[in-house]
Amino acid sequence: MLITDLVIATGIPFFIQFAVWTFVYEGARAGELPGYSLDEMYLYYICVLALGRFNNAYDLVMDVSEHVRQGQLESFFVKPLSYLSYHFYIFLGGASLYFIPLVVIAVYMGFTGTGWVGPLGFLGLSVLNLVLCFIVGFLMSLAAFWLTKSDMIISFQVVLSSVVGGTLLPLSYWPETIKPFMQYNPFRLFISGPAEFLLRPSMALGVELLLLFIVWFVLIYGACSIFYKLACVRYSSVGG
Repeated sequence: MLITDLVIATGIPFFIQFAVWTFVYEGARAGELPGYSLDEMYLYYICVLALGRFNNAYDLVMDVSEHVRQGQLESFFVKPLSYLSYHFYIFLGGASLYFIPLVVIAVYMGFTGTGWVGPLGFLGLSVLNLVLCFIVGFLMSLAAFWLTKSDMIISFQVVLSSVVGGTLLPLSYWPETIKPFMQYNPFRLFISGPAEFLLRPSMALGVELLLLFIVWFVLIYGACSIFYKLACVRYSSVGG
């Protein structure tokens, strides 16, 4: 599965982006495209595709949905470890192998780029925002307590990560009217945010991303606490 994810799910989309942006930049006049050079665009898509595999809440939503649908939550409620913590440790374990490509990218940039500030910040932000990705995924998975199946939620999560997370286009390529939404949504933090810092590290960008993390973590964790209590009240299985 790991080989499939790295070679097919990550490799093929990159070669598609490689072909598309090579064609776009060949036809563009000097200075016509904002933001990144062609080489930076290649690196950006390597980063965001690797981050998309690293920050992936697909299995989390599926697992919670199956536990609810099959009435298996009782076996978790009687354990000393909370249901949230149980899924968090599984999420960390599943993401650990996908951290290796991020380290390779950071080491490459450290030796070939202008220094280690960008690569180290890239790795730090990636690990930090993995926590936010989990909280967002767990909040979305709680919809399983009200829905028959979670297919719609999974599709919604994939679309949000791809579009507003920055996989489709970098922030600077969006129209000015949409940029504020693209800049301040939580999905940017764990997809395009670390990639932006790797390419253009700065104190201002680092502070912006850290403040966004704090605000979104507080809001989403609070929402998780509220909706999890409501979900447990709603949940019923054999015996009531």
